[in-house]
Amino acid sequence: MLFTALGVSADVLVRKLFGIAFVGTDELGGYAMALATSWALSYAFLEGAHIRVNVIHMTLRPAAKAWLDVLAACVTALIIGVLAWQVWIVAFESWEFDAVSNTPLRLPLWIPQFLFLGGIVLFLLSAVVVFLESLGLAARGRYEAASALAEEQNQVEEYTS
Repeated sequence: MLFTALGVSADVLVRKLFGIAFVGTDELGGYAMALATSWALSYAFLEGAHIRVNVIHMTLRPAAKAWLDVLAACVTALIIGVLAWQVWIVAFESWEFDAVSNTPLRLPLWIPQFLFLGGIVLFLLSAVVVFLESLGLAARGRYEAASALAEEQNQVEEYTS
C-alpha cells in the first residue's frame, strides 16, 4: 500500500508540474487495494476484528453465546465459500479466454483475480477452522473457550468500562 500511495503521489505531482501522467497508476492501485483487502480478511477474522453487533450476544448465557458463535462461523464459512467459488469462476474464465484489462497496460486479468482468490481461500480456510474448532469446543461444553475464538482480545474491557 505504501508503494501505491507513493505511485499515486508521484503521478499527481508529475501531472501538475509537467502535464503528463503515468500510465496505469490507478489500475495498479485498485489491484493493490483489492489484494490487500482479500489477504487481510483472514487475519482480521482470526483477531476478532470484523464488525460484530453484540446487543443480543451480551445478554445470552455462555452456552447460547457459544452456539450463536458456532452458527456465525458456519454462516461466514458458507458465504465466503460461495464468494470463493464465484471468484474462481471469474478468474478461470479470464485465464481461459485470455481476458485483459481495457486500459493501456492490457494486464491479463487472471493475474490479479487469482491473487485475490488466494486471499479469499485463506479467509475460507480460517472460517472453516474456526467453525470446526468452536463446534468441537461447544459440543464438549467448553462454552467460554468456544466464544473466545470469535471475540476481539480487549472486547470485554470495552463493554465493562
